Amino acid sequence: MTDEGFIAPHGGYEQLVSYQKALVIFDATYYLTKRWVRIGSRTRDQMEQAARSGKQNIVEGSLAAATSTQTEIHLTNVARASLGELLEDFKDFLRLRKLPIWDKNDPRALGIRNLAQPGKTVTYETYRQGIESDNPEVMGNTLVCLIYQTCYLLDQQVRQQEQEFLKHGGLRERMTKARLDARAQQSHETPAETPGVPACPVCGKPMRARTAKTGAHAGKPFWGCSGYPVCRGIMQAE
Repeated sequence: MTDEGFIAPHGGYEQLVSYQKALVIFDATYYLTKRWVRIGSRTRDQMEQAARSGKQNIVEGSLAAATSTQTEIHLTNVARASLGELLEDFKDFLRLRKLPIWDKNDPRALGIRNLAQPGKTVTYETYRQGIESDNPEVMGNTLVCLIYQTCYLLDQQVRQQEQEFLKHGGLRERMTKARLDARAQQSHETPAETPGVPACPVCGKPMRARTAKTGAHAGKPFWGCSGYPVCRGIMQAE
């Protein structure tokens, strides 16, 4: 067994900027719906659930990465979709009040985007002034800008997860590789120069005596690489 094993790195979601911003969005949504949306309304419930789904699915996806890249990608996409739904709710909030939705290049939108400092943890305090503004235009656009940023980060995460899957595969591929690596290590730990046992002409690993089961040489002995099926080196038995 290799030192790394076949369980992929997982967890550590607290360090993801996407999670940090999703947490701010979650807290801000509960604060804002309590202040601006009528209690008991379906919209309020849906907004709170969408904010929670965005945050929780990032957490669950990060933890699921241990055994399933497919599940990690799926849950990250669910988080992205939930925040996309919430984004539309905040746009509705502004539009129904005949308030403008700031263009991404609006100096006020740029100011919100620049609040988070590279390398520093993003918290509610980072955006408190905009979230708790008495001006609904400022409040709504603060959330719109923040959700756009988080959705962009989640899109980037999914692309990275896809590349990781293409490079290393899923759990089944990692388990197979770990098993083959362990067998190869065990083979090297046994004396390679066992009398009468040749080394594979392809990879150098010890060979094993085998008997052909099919074909023109069925029933005849031959040497096959101990690293099969990764290595398919063979030699005729003398």
